[in-house]
Amino acid sequence: MLRRGRSTDATAGTTTGRAPRRALALFACAACACAIAPAPASAIFRAFSPSSPWNETAVPAASANPWASQFSDTPGYTMRLSGTPENPSHGAPIYFAEPGDPVAAVTITQPDWLRDGEIAWDGNPIPAPSGVTPASGLDGHMTVVSADRRTAWDFYGCVKASSSGYVTRVVVQWNLAGQGFSSSSNDNSARGSGTPLISTSLRAEEALNGIRHALGITVPRVSRIYELPATHSDGVQGPEAIHYGMRFVLRPDYPVPFGASRGVINVVYALKTFGAFVVDQGAPFELDADFTHPQLWQQAGLSAKTFDFTGDDFLPAVPGTPPFLPTIVAPARIAARPRLVVLRVNRRPVGQRHRFHLYGRARGDLRGASEVRLEVHTRGAWRYLMAKPLKGDGGFSAMARLKRRPKRAGHGRSGLRVRGVRLGRARVVPVRAIVPHVGRSAVAHVRLAR
Repeated sequence: MLRRGRSTDATAGTTTGRAPRRALALFACAACACAIAPAPASAIFRAFSPSSPWNETAVPAASANPWASQFSDTPGYTMRLSGTPENPSHGAPIYFAEPGDPVAAVTITQPDWLRDGEIAWDGNPIPAPSGVTPASGLDGHMTVVSADRRTAWDFYGCVKASSSGYVTRVVVQWNLAGQGFSSSSNDNSARGSGTPLISTSLRAEEALNGIRHALGITVPRVSRIYELPATHSDGVQGPEAIHYGMRFVLRPDYPVPFGASRGVINVVYALKTFGAFVVDQGAPFELDADFTHPQLWQQAGLSAKTFDFTGDDFLPAVPGTPPFLPTIVAPARIAARPRLVVLRVNRRPVGQRHRFHLYGRARGDLRGASEVRLEVHTRGAWRYLMAKPLKGDGGFSAMARLKRRPKRAGHGRSGLRVRGVRLGRARVVPVRAIVPHVGRSAVAHVRLAR
């Protein structure tokens, strides 16, 4: 469905403002930077039946992606996470009810958009879990899952959610033991594609512990033609445009980056194993996230601009069992193309009171790119260090002094810090540079003298 200020088509049904194997191959970070161990994904909630398209593994059906240029209007654009805690407006929060939670009546403000098929809301009050809050963007997305985990209610245009009642434009009701799509042709949902929010949005607990289903991606525009598991389209493009319901997998030779966070590893392996369906339109190459549980997002090491994937890294896919995925993380290049952002650091170890020197260059189309964001990886997550302007030729340079954090009563050992970021007792600090809408550098490593 359309997102961010785009018009909606009342005749097409609900439009959303944005917008959009074997389970043994899901992995989490190991203590060693060169290997990963299986994540305990079996304990994580998964919606719909095992035979659902969302829960089937997939394999590439082609050696190249003829729709790669339609993932974004900007060449080299890398996938974003929309709805992480630092960027919650267009997310898709998911709330799990518990026994004893109150139920609340629902007021529908767009009754002519209500479904009347198998995903129709039955009109009964809906559980109101503690803290239930819709996304604040135009979509007003939200999902509530029943305490018995058998039913999910997806909301679109929700402006109020509490034990005193819900106010929303649309609500649909999913049988979580079903197939995850409506058998009725041209049936809409809280997305213009007719697909569910519960399977197409990444939850923090999955990012941390393992993902066992296909995800959903958003592209700028789609065809008016759709294919299962999509059951509707709010697109207006011709048949040559990308379709709702098309499935893609991350290319099998895409290496897990050296020093990757737990969340990056789990998403990489899920996209190789289950892939992602095109489920929404109106924004360039995005994956929706459930912004609840910010502490888990931090542990997973994911944020809105974590990933390096471009459309060229994805291949059209069909159901199938992928080969075994190796657990070795090679410090290899991320893609078969030159890096658009290059970062260099001090060659010699940096001592206390000495300076980090971070410098490099951005290449390619720099229109609209005015600064570079520098980040350091410490305490299990990428953390903001500083931002610097880009020069006319794309060059950038930054200095930061390494200091010792004084020991304070009750705070354990002293440690190093740089510009307020605590480095603890690290001997090597991973750093990276990100230029919005251009790309990110490979991870460089600053050695610290002790």
